[in-house]
Amino acid sequence: MSSRRGVRLAALGVVVLLAGWLAGYAKERGPDVVYVPTPTEVVAEMLQTAKVGRGDIVYDLGCGDGRIVITAIEKFRAKKGVGIDIDPERIKECHENARKSTVGERVTFLRQDLFDTDFSEATVVTLYLLPELNHRLRPTLLRQLRPGDRIVSHAFDMKEWQADKTIDVTGPDGGGTVYYWIVPGGAAGTWQWTLPKTEGEEEFRLHLRQRFQTVSGSVEVDGKRLPIVDATLTGDRLGFGFARETDGKNVKMTFAGRIIGDALSGTVENQGGSATGKRDWTANRARPDLVGAWQWTLNEKPAVLRIESRDGRRYGALLIDKRRQPVSQFYVWGAGVYFIVGGDVDQTFEGVVEGERIVGTVTGNGGTAQEWTAQRSPKGGGRSAGAKPEKT
Repeated sequence: MSSRRGVRLAALGVVVLLAGWLAGYAKERGPDVVYVPTPTEVVAEMLQTAKVGRGDIVYDLGCGDGRIVITAIEKFRAKKGVGIDIDPERIKECHENARKSTVGERVTFLRQDLFDTDFSEATVVTLYLLPELNHRLRPTLLRQLRPGDRIVSHAFDMKEWQADKTIDVTGPDGGGTVYYWIVPGGAAGTWQWTLPKTEGEEEFRLHLRQRFQTVSGSVEVDGKRLPIVDATLTGDRLGFGFARETDGKNVKMTFAGRIIGDALSGTVENQGGSATGKRDWTANRARPDLVGAWQWTLNEKPAVLRIESRDGRRYGALLIDKRRQPVSQFYVWGAGVYFIVGGDVDQTFEGVVEGERIVGTVTGNGGTAQEWTAQRSPKGGGRSAGAKPEKT
């Protein structure tokens, strides 16, 4: 055996041993939080707020003694419950508590790292972790769950993703704060539709921006751009209205619809004018092309955001500057993107794809938003070019 080959084999042996040690370390990694049981009153409020029922599959990430999923089956008649915990003692306790209950085979407890767990079948996810863990888990929750699925957390929120409901609970066994979110659909982008009028048809164009479940924007009609009001996004259900003047009369139009892909269907109600009443309404959005490399100047230096997707639904991104850093908080909502770039000062980017540009705002820790525009790179913009982004 040559000395060079011997060195290579020895190096390979070290790599194999190191890989095995790391795998063992990952398997034996301890809990990220100290176990503190959720009071029974808080458990009940979490499941009641999420409206858990017969069709629901409830996942508890960091399940402790299993009380949340067991209660979901016993008291709220959920279809299935799955508890995830990395601590073998907690999993053992879960199985003991399940045997004492009436849940039968509808509950499963798994010893897993919750960051490596596939919970995409869940309709409800419950949490009692820590703020930094909620924040780290947030992209995975929004990637795996569907619009309309529910998330409930005991004690800790999701930072800038504001809860849809916040409830303070008290009781003889203790209390706590319950945070509740409904996973939002993708509303951002430009929607177009027509409606009949006295003669011919009238064209409308809706421009929407989105941050989680918060939407804002304007409508173009009759050569005017009007702000929308009362905008709501609940799961895949979008509602908004705007006021206009038609034939010398004040008219309010109120729209409600459901987003399915790049189609938006529902009803529109007119109040005032000759067209008073309710009718069906359908709008369409041009399919956004997000995949590629988008470039702009970041902190007076060139930067490129490379966006990739394998299935057209789940996206990953890599910020290519001097550090080539993965973008850990990256979200796509329809034609909209939202991501956070860390550094000396965190910067939050939000924008909408408009052809070969992303147009939006960038906000620093000071809270002041500035205009931001990124251009699609004319070269190397395909999904096979450059570095592979991390999943987010």
